[in-house]
Amino acid sequence: MDTINSEAQLRYLEGLSPFVRRFISPRDRPQVDRISGLTTTLAVDQRKLNRNARSTLATITGIDAYLSLLFSRMIALDGNVPDSQRALSSGHFDRYSPEGGCSTCHGAGVTLHSTPDLIITDPDLPLLEGASPWFNSLKSPEQVAMKPLAEMYGVDIGRPWRELPEEFRNAVLHGTGDRPVSGTVNVPNKKGDSELVYKFNNPLRGALAEVERLFGAAGTDRAKERYLPFMKQVACRDCDGSGYGEAARSASLNGATYAEMAEHTVAEVQSWMDDLGRSLTPVQAELGDTLLPPLRSRLKMLERLGLGHVQIGRSAPSLSGGELQRSRVAAQLGTELTGIIFILDEPSAGLHPVDKAPLSEILRELRDAGNTVLFIDHDPDLIAQADYVIDIGPGPGRHGGRVVAEGTPEQVRRTAGSVTAQYLSGEARVLRKPRPVTAGTEWLEFDGVDVHNVRQADIRIPTNRLTCITGVSGSGKSTVLNDAVAGAVSEVLAGRRPEYVERVELGTFISWQAVVDQDPIGRTPRSTPATYTKAFDAIRRLFAGTDAAKSAGLTASAFSFNGQSGRCHECSGYGRRQVDMHFLPDVWVTCEACEGRRFEPEVLAVRYQGLRVDEVLDLSVDDAEEFFASAPSLHAILEAMRRCGLGYLTLGQSATELSGGEAQRLKLSNAILRGSRSGGGLVVLDEPVTGLHPADVQRMVDAFDTLLDSGNTVLIAEHDLHVASRADWVIDMGPGGGEAGGRVVSAGPPEDVAASTSPSAPFLRAALSGGDTTASTTRSDR
Repeated sequence: MDTINSEAQLRYLEGLSPFVRRFISPRDRPQVDRISGLTTTLAVDQRKLNRNARSTLATITGIDAYLSLLFSRMIALDGNVPDSQRALSSGHFDRYSPEGGCSTCHGAGVTLHSTPDLIITDPDLPLLEGASPWFNSLKSPEQVAMKPLAEMYGVDIGRPWRELPEEFRNAVLHGTGDRPVSGTVNVPNKKGDSELVYKFNNPLRGALAEVERLFGAAGTDRAKERYLPFMKQVACRDCDGSGYGEAARSASLNGATYAEMAEHTVAEVQSWMDDLGRSLTPVQAELGDTLLPPLRSRLKMLERLGLGHVQIGRSAPSLSGGELQRSRVAAQLGTELTGIIFILDEPSAGLHPVDKAPLSEILRELRDAGNTVLFIDHDPDLIAQADYVIDIGPGPGRHGGRVVAEGTPEQVRRTAGSVTAQYLSGEARVLRKPRPVTAGTEWLEFDGVDVHNVRQADIRIPTNRLTCITGVSGSGKSTVLNDAVAGAVSEVLAGRRPEYVERVELGTFISWQAVVDQDPIGRTPRSTPATYTKAFDAIRRLFAGTDAAKSAGLTASAFSFNGQSGRCHECSGYGRRQVDMHFLPDVWVTCEACEGRRFEPEVLAVRYQGLRVDEVLDLSVDDAEEFFASAPSLHAILEAMRRCGLGYLTLGQSATELSGGEAQRLKLSNAILRGSRSGGGLVVLDEPVTGLHPADVQRMVDAFDTLLDSGNTVLIAEHDLHVASRADWVIDMGPGGGEAGGRVVSAGPPEDVAASTSPSAPFLRAALSGGDTTASTTRSDR
C-alpha cells in the first residue's frame, strides 16, 4: 500500500502538465530504490472504512448513482406518467439533497419523540415513588398536578403504576383533552425558606407531549440534555422512516418506488431488474442498454461476495467490518478494466468458509482478464490458492521486513524458518485448553430476541467461558452480538429496559461490559497507541520528574503534543502537515520544522534514561516494556498490549496508520487491564481475528484466557472456524443469510455443533481434525 500504490499515484501526477502540477504539493516518496513493471494500481485498504451514517451499501458501490439515473430517465420516457414526474432529476432520488429529502427529517428517516417506556421505567412501583424518573424531579409545572389528577379520578396514587386504572394512566401520559384539572400546590422556593403557591385550572397535555414541548423550547444543547433520557429516535411519521421526499416515495418504475427499492436486498434488486428488462419499451431499451449492464455487474459482484442478503439502503455503521470491507472490494472489482494492478488488503475479512470459493474465483477471473492481483492476507486456505506467495518476516514490526520465503505455495510450505509455512503445512495449529461447561456453570440468558432478521430467539451464554457465535454471512451473528447481547446488557446495567429482548438474566456475575469493536481509536496523527491506552500519561510524568525538566520549569503538560506549551508550533504536534491535493485525497508530509519529532527544542533537550520523548514514542511496545521495567503501572499497560499481539507497534504510531484489527486489539488491551482489576465483566468482540496471522490468532486466544483467568466472560462473533473450534461454547446462527437466517440452528460445545447438520458443521469438523476449512481448494496454476 505505502510503496507500490503510492509510487503509482506519484507517477500519475508526473504525467500531468506542469501547469496542473503547480497546484499540487509534492508528497513523501516511498523509500524504494527502483520499481519496474509498475502500471496503474487500484487499491482497497482497511484504514478508511466509511462509517458515516449517510453512507449505504448503494452509495459505497455506486449502485445509487445508476439506480437514480434509471428511475429519473426511465420515468421521463414513460408516456403514462404525469407531466410533473417527467421533470424529475437524479437529485429527486437522493434523500440528502434539498429536492430529494423529506422536509421533516431532512433525510435522516427518524425524529426524536418521547415514549411511554422511557417515562415509566418501573411499572411495579408507585408513580411518584420510583416508577418514573420524569416524575422524580420537578422539570415542569404540569408535574405537580399528579395528586390533584389522582383525586379527580378517585385513584390511590400510592399503588403500583401497573395496578392503576387504564383511564388514569392514559391521562398521565396523553393528557386530559379538554377536561381541566384544578388544584393548589405549595412548591419550595429555591432562593429562600418560603414557599410558592401554585394554582392551576387547565387541561393537562400529558407527560409525552410535555417532554416534547420542553425539548423543543430548550434553547441550548445543554438544556436539551435534560429531556433526552425521555426521548428516542422513532421513524419519521411524514416519510414512514424512509428519509425520502414525495417524488422518491410516489414515482414508480416496474411496480416499485425508489424508497421501496432501498429496502430491497441485493438479490431482490437483481430480480426486479430482470423483470424490468423484459418490460421496457423500445425507447426505454436504448437507455437500458447503457445503465443496466454496469448496475447488474455490481449487484452480481455483491452476491458472489456473500452480500446478496443485504439491503442496498443498509447504512455503513450497521454493516459488520467484513461486510463493509467486501462492499468496498465489490465496488472496485466490478469493473472491466485490464492491465491493472489490483491491491487488496485482507479480501477474505469477514468471510465464512462457504463464501471463500467465490472470492477465489473472482480473483482468478481478474487475473485471466489480463490484470495483476496482489492481495495481502493471512488466511492459510486462501494463500494456498495463490499462484505466487511472498512471505515477509520473520517477526512483526522491527523484527520483520525481510523476504523469508517466496515461490509457489508448495515451495513456501517447505521453507524452513517461515512461521507461515508451519501453518500452511499444518505443522502448527491454534491451541487452547478448553474450559468445559458443567452443571455448576452459571448462564447469561436473553429470551425473546427480536431485531433485524433475528426473530424470537433465545440466547444462552455460559459465564466465565469463551463463547463463539458463528454462521454464514448475514445469519444474524452481529445482530445477536451487538443489538441483543451487548445492547441488552448495557441497558440492564444502566437500569433501563432492553429494547430488543423480552427477558434478560445476568444474575450477579456481570457488573460491567466492554464492547471491543474495530472502529478507529482516532482520526488524526495525534492519536496514538500511547495516548489511547493512557501509557503516555505515565511517560509524561516520568519526564517531568527529571532534574532537567524541573530546572527548565517543564511540567507533564509540556511533554504532550496535544497541549500548546511544548509541542511544535509549525505542525501543532502532528509531526506531519496535511497537504491539500485538490482533486485527489489529502496526504500527510513530514514537518520540516521539527523533522517529525512533534516537540519544541527545549522539550527535546530533556532526556529520561538517555532517551528524548520523541525517541521513547519511537520505541516498539516490546522495547518499551523492557525500557520501563521499573515503572509498574506503565509496565502493566505495555504488557497488556503485548499479550494482544501488538508488541511490534510503536508507541507514537499514528491512529490513521492502524488497521481495524489493530484498533480492536488496543481496545482489548484496555479491557484486559480493567478485567484484571475487577473481574465480573463481559467482553464482547466482533470478528476479533480479522487481519491476523495464525501466529497472532494464538496470541489473541491466549488474551481471551487471560480475561477468563480474572473471572470475566468473553463473547465473540467469528467466521474463522479454527477459532470457533477452540471455544468452550458455540452458537451457530443460520441456516442462511438475511431472511433465511436469524435462528439458532445449533448450540453447544464445538464437538456437538460439528456433529449437527448446520452449514458450519462440516468446516468445524475439518477444523477440529486439523484439516482445510476452504469450501473449494481447486486452483488454476499460471
